[in-house]
Amino acid sequence: MPSHLLVSVTFLQPTCHARMGKDDAAGNEWPPSPLRLFQAMVAGAAARWGGGNERPRGSLTAEAPVAALKWLERLCASSPPTIVAPRAITGQPVPRYVPNNSADLVAAKWAGGDGLAAFEDRTLKVFRPTYLLDGQTVHYRWPLEAPDEHEARRHEHTLVATARCIVAMGWGIDVAMGDARIVSAADPDSLVGEQWVPGSIGPAGLRLPVSGTLDGLFARHAAFLDRLKSGIFHPVAPLRAFTTVEYRRASAVPPRHFAAFLLRPAELDTGYASCPATYANRVSAMLRHVACKAAQGDIDPRGWRTDEWSLRVVAGHGPEGSPKRRATDDPHPRLSYLSLPSIGHAHADGMIRRVIVAEPFGGDGQSARWAAQRLAGAELLDEDSGRAVARLDPVEPDEAEFGRVFPRYAPRSGREAAVCWVSVTPVVLPGYDDNKSSKRERLLLDSLRHAGIDPIAVASIESRRSAWQPRGGGALDQPLGAFKRPSYLRHLPAVHVRLTFLQPTSGPLSLGAGRHCGLGVLAAESSS
Repeated sequence: MPSHLLVSVTFLQPTCHARMGKDDAAGNEWPPSPLRLFQAMVAGAAARWGGGNERPRGSLTAEAPVAALKWLERLCASSPPTIVAPRAITGQPVPRYVPNNSADLVAAKWAGGDGLAAFEDRTLKVFRPTYLLDGQTVHYRWPLEAPDEHEARRHEHTLVATARCIVAMGWGIDVAMGDARIVSAADPDSLVGEQWVPGSIGPAGLRLPVSGTLDGLFARHAAFLDRLKSGIFHPVAPLRAFTTVEYRRASAVPPRHFAAFLLRPAELDTGYASCPATYANRVSAMLRHVACKAAQGDIDPRGWRTDEWSLRVVAGHGPEGSPKRRATDDPHPRLSYLSLPSIGHAHADGMIRRVIVAEPFGGDGQSARWAAQRLAGAELLDEDSGRAVARLDPVEPDEAEFGRVFPRYAPRSGREAAVCWVSVTPVVLPGYDDNKSSKRERLLLDSLRHAGIDPIAVASIESRRSAWQPRGGGALDQPLGAFKRPSYLRHLPAVHVRLTFLQPTSGPLSLGAGRHCGLGVLAAESSS
């Protein structure tokens, strides 16, 4: 197991005023971004190694800290840190009037002896602190593989000294002190606080240093020193050398992209085609068949729609040279084909009229967008007769039709997200439980991991042989054996489950060995 670089910053007061932007309407930034930590370390290094009569205060020319900080920015770009931070809440905005230092007007008035005018020239600033609830230390940790660990050991002394020079992180009033060390793989697990894990690089998220950030900070500081050159004010350009990365709580399930379809009669433009819930696997198999056929005719070897994508992601096959059906815990991304019984009101009959094609949790959305476009209008064919039984009609989350049943399976917003989820079709266990609760619990935890859900996100998981919420006159309260299964799953035990998450969670969710083919589909419990 690799060692970790750990940088810790402790606020001297249980507050932080960091914002996502300069505007008063900008949201609070919590946890503080890796770029904010990097800037605090650069400022601390400049205070220790910069200054003097021969250099402007704040510059940094010492070789060791520059090399260490350049290595740290490269490490951030290649491996964004995990952040462990106290729980926090955003306080109420408090307006205050502070001296107006725009274009150095205040300094000019003080220099001219007009102290009263300088005092009266004030501007409104909105203070909206983040209150830290159960601690005042934020930890940033990077796993160190073999090459990185060697470099970290080489720069360790300088990084420790740089972190210990931190005086604030956030606004200037957010006084803090820092420290750094290299720890063993087991030590980070003992850190106290909420764990925030990095996701995909994107336009929304926390700022992250990249190669060139340090030079950008030097250039910005030099521009700040020369902002009044030749008596003319030169605005300082903002820092551009950074990227952003999405962060989420480890106790939160990552987002899942999907394409949603209504089942229309093959020969009509209106109405619905329907199928019993017990045939969920067969509907999913027909959906997978048309997706595979579309993917085979849409290969782009020079892009991302490669032969491997068609075989492994769309068809769900194993690696080349292996049997077509791959292992239950194979981590390679693949699409899930989910059949959705009609639920949600007293008169729901439990018939399948809607389907979803879903990417794995944390996917980039490319395959889901492709499915929404390429499968529109495709016909589902009965395997035995070859007759078209339904036509796929795509529907977007912002359409009125989506709001009828889909939100129970794929909530569209934080307001619709639910804490409790129950299985609508049986969850096939990935092994034998020997009718023992301890084995069943272990297999259910394995099912969570196989599905891409960290068990740390789940508060409790319950199982039993009957459905949790019989709806529609018992249409879904069928014996477990009544649900059709593919031959390779018929020998495995099945149960119904009820998941309670720590945070409100959006779907779609599916668990178990049949999670990609219509079995183990979960719906949000109405009361949650």
